[in-house]
Formats: sequence, structure tokens, C-alpha cells
Amino acid sequence: MNQKRLDGLLFVLLCTVIVGLPAAMAAYDHHLWREKIPAGAKVFTLTGNTAAGWILGDVPAYDAIFFGLSKQRYRKPVIEVSKGDRVVLKLKSSDVVHGFSLKGFGVFVTDGIQPGKTVLVSFIADKAGRFTFSCNAICGPNHKNMQGVLLVRA
Repeated sequence: MNQKRLDGLLFVLLCTVIVGLPAAMAAYDHHLWREKIPAGAKVFTLTGNTAAGWILGDVPAYDAIFFGLSKQRYRKPVIEVSKGDRVVLKLKSSDVVHGFSLKGFGVFVTDGIQPGKTVLVSFIADKAGRFTFSCNAICGPNHKNMQGVLLVRA
């Protein structure tokens, strides 16, 4: 009878860790981002992938594995903001080291965006227009597809 009780306790403990650890990590990340991102900022996540280019949003790890096998075509992301907005980009990579360049606002990430890490880029969209962003680190045969557009409305 004691062995069943011990097995049950260990099972509950294991389930608590499996569910609790990711939840605790997400809460910690949320806390860190809240301190690093100014209030009122327009926040966008861009994930780099050599097969798909820049993708607006997070890419779960299991999706990143199948990008090369997928026949799906991904559209270049378009980010829309208003002139004067504080823009924060959370830059991620789902596969290899990427770079980032938004020349119109003098934003360059040359240290690399490592898979599993997030790089924050912040700037004020102080001029209206259409601005192209791209990867500035040769990341593979589809490097030329690593582009997107920032539209700043007047």
C-alpha cells in the first residue's frame, strides 16, 4: 500500500513540474519583457527562418522543423504603425543565426539573432513611408527572401 501512495505522490510531483515549469518560465519572461518594453509601445514579434523568410509572430519549434518540407508559401510580413509610435521588435530565429536591418531608421543588428534567444529593437517611427527590413547576415540559399515591410502612416 505504501508503494502505491509513493507512486501516486511521485506522479503528482512529475505532473506539477511538467505543467508548472513552462508556466513559470512564461510568467518570468512576461515580467522581464514588461520591464524592458516602454508602456504604450507597439510590439511585434518577427521570427527568422531560412525557408520561410521573416514571419510575423512566434514560430513553435515543431513548426520550424517542417518548414523545409512544406509547400506552403509564406508572405513577406507587413507591419503597420502610425508616425510618432514607439515600435519594439522582438526578433527571433527558428533555425540559424540571422541579422536584421531597417536602414530607414538606422536599426542594424550585427551581433546575430541566435536560435532560442530574443533580441529587442526599439525605435520611434518619426517619418511616414514604406520601409523595407531584411536579414543582414547570409543565412542560407533563401537569404534573399528574408525581407518585410514597415508601413508608417502619417
